[in-house]
Amino acid sequence: MDDTLVDSERAWIAAADRLWAEAGSRNRAPVIPGGTVDDLVDAHLAEFADADQAAATGRLRALLDEELGRLMRPMPGAVDLLERLDPALPIAVASNSPSAVVQRTVAALGWSDRLSAALGAEDVAQPKPAPDIYLEAARRCGAAIDRCVVVEDSPMGARAALDAGAFLITIGLPSTGHVNVSSLCDELITSWNPRTPRER
Repeated sequence: MDDTLVDSERAWIAAADRLWAEAGSRNRAPVIPGGTVDDLVDAHLAEFADADQAAATGRLRALLDEELGRLMRPMPGAVDLLERLDPALPIAVASNSPSAVVQRTVAALGWSDRLSAALGAEDVAQPKPAPDIYLEAARRCGAAIDRCVVVEDSPMGARAALDAGAFLITIGLPSTGHVNVSSLCDELITSWNPRTPRER
C-alpha cells in the first residue's frame, strides 16, 4: 500500500519526525522502508530509554492518522491499474501499516468494493519481512500463492513476497524481483492484462 498504491510514506516520515521532536530530539526520525509502527517505536525507545512504549505507540498512531488525512493520495498509475483490471480478478492490499489505517485508507480512496482483502500488520502472526501477510492475502483471494503477482517498493516487502513464493514486481528496486519497473505508469504495467480465474 504505502508508496506502491498510495503516496503515504511522506505521512509516516512526518508522523515519526513529530514524535521525535515531541521527545526533544533535534534529529529526524529514522526512515524504515516497509516497517511497522512497532519498528518505529523500537527505534524511538532505543533513542529515548525513558519513553513509555504504550504511550509512544498510541501517540505515533494518532500522529500517523493526522498526517495520512492531510497528505494521502493515490500513487501515479494506481487508479488506472485498479480500474483497468478485470473486476473478476481478485486483488488484495497487504501492508505493514496498522490494520485500522489500511481499512481507513482503502475506504477513503473508494477502493473497498474493488478489493478482495485489505490486510494490515495485526492481521497475521508476523508482519513483513515474514511471508505471512502475502500467504493470507492469497488465501483470502482464493488463489495459490504461486499464481499471485505481488507489487512491492521496499526490500522488506520484497523479501516477504519472495519467501511466500509469489511472482514479484518491484518498483525502483533493481535485481530484487522477477521484474522491476520505475512506477505503475511503466508500459509493462499499463499493458498488463492478466487472465481472470474464469478464463483459465
